[in-house]
Amino acid sequence: MKRYEEEPPSQDLSPEAVQSEVERILASDKFARSKRLRSLLRFTVNQTLQGHADTLKEYVIGTEVLKKPDTYDPRRDSLVRVLASRLRVKLKEYYNDGGSDDPLVIEFPKGKYVPRFQRREQLQTELERKLRARNAYSRGKFGLTRLSEKTLAEAVAHFEEAVEADPGWAPAHVQLSLAYAFEGFLGLCRPREVWPGARVQAEAALEIDEMSPEAHIALGMFHAFYHWSWRDAESHFQKAIDRDSYSGAGHLWRAVASFLPLGKLREAEEDLDRARQLSPAAFLEEGRLLVYYFSGRHDDIIRETEHIPDSPALAVLWRNWLRGCALAATGEIREAIELLSGVQHQNSRVVATLGHLYAVAGDPDSARRMSARLEERRAAGTWVANYDRALIAAGLGEQDQAMALLQDACRENEPWMVYLSLDPRMGTLRSIPRFGGFIRRVFSENASTPPDQDGME
Repeated sequence: MKRYEEEPPSQDLSPEAVQSEVERILASDKFARSKRLRSLLRFTVNQTLQGHADTLKEYVIGTEVLKKPDTYDPRRDSLVRVLASRLRVKLKEYYNDGGSDDPLVIEFPKGKYVPRFQRREQLQTELERKLRARNAYSRGKFGLTRLSEKTLAEAVAHFEEAVEADPGWAPAHVQLSLAYAFEGFLGLCRPREVWPGARVQAEAALEIDEMSPEAHIALGMFHAFYHWSWRDAESHFQKAIDRDSYSGAGHLWRAVASFLPLGKLREAEEDLDRARQLSPAAFLEEGRLLVYYFSGRHDDIIRETEHIPDSPALAVLWRNWLRGCALAATGEIREAIELLSGVQHQNSRVVATLGHLYAVAGDPDSARRMSARLEERRAAGTWVANYDRALIAAGLGEQDQAMALLQDACRENEPWMVYLSLDPRMGTLRSIPRFGGFIRRVFSENASTPPDQDGME
């Protein structure tokens, strides 16, 4: 992505037109008595027109415009930043008042010292693009409040539109990155189709706003669930927490994506307790139940999911799914089957769990029907995780098939592989040597490699 400050600042405007605009601004009442602001505007415009925009740094402005000594240290003296902020405010005041009919506009992007020059009609076009971006962004955010497979896909499309309309706006990149990450984590898309995009969008957001905690959360999820780079994941989650100490999201995802896979169950539960004390985070309750499940706290899950609303929302589906898993773990397999049979909604993860339970309950025909349903979805072009397919094979005692599918899951870098060592449903496979090899690959920093680029078999 081309960075904002690398775009030609003068576009198709002549230097004479820009200088005329500078004189109009300096002749106004708003700039008449501000010697430093006048000097700052003249210097930055002249340097830009002469092709020296890359030299416009705090130190140069401090020594050339404010006549600071050579020992000037911008880290200790913030005057240049203060004046630049005042200049932005004064320019806005000028264009809202006496300069509202000027043929061109001079502005300074926030945090930059290089002016940008635009014809007024170009400015209106940019405003229209920004409005389009914000409207698309709002539609995407609204879709996430009613999160389902359908609304998540729609939200991704809206955020993609927002990024296209205003690539210099960090929140659009952030939300697109998180939406991609959710599609990957929830098993709705093939990993290689969404996780690299999550990384690209998060890094684009950080280029614009290096303090974005949400961008670091998305990168933490990428490194944990796809790249299996555990030190990098922990680093990004910690940065998210440092940048927004009152947000629960950083603690939530560090618990679910970092501490839980690494078997740090006490730390995971402490992080989730901390998340509940802070501002609300999406997926918090579902994440907490997931930690309970892999911690063996099945009775707690059953107690806390006794009353679940009837809704196709993914959060509700997850609670039902985890309740079914907990019921099965406590021996209530028939009750679990009855529950999950009523909430399948063609969700691959639920169908796979249902197939596994049928197999465990001694009903292989029903288990194979669930397996066939997954294969039909796969044949129709819908992504179905190899991990889910392996789950049914494991329940049926088809160990060779289960191990082959886990090999495919490992090759695809499927996110659920990070929970393989914790998942009690895969218990019948643990004595097989290759099973331990999968776990070692996931948790070996040096073994993490991008997935093969061949197609699905």
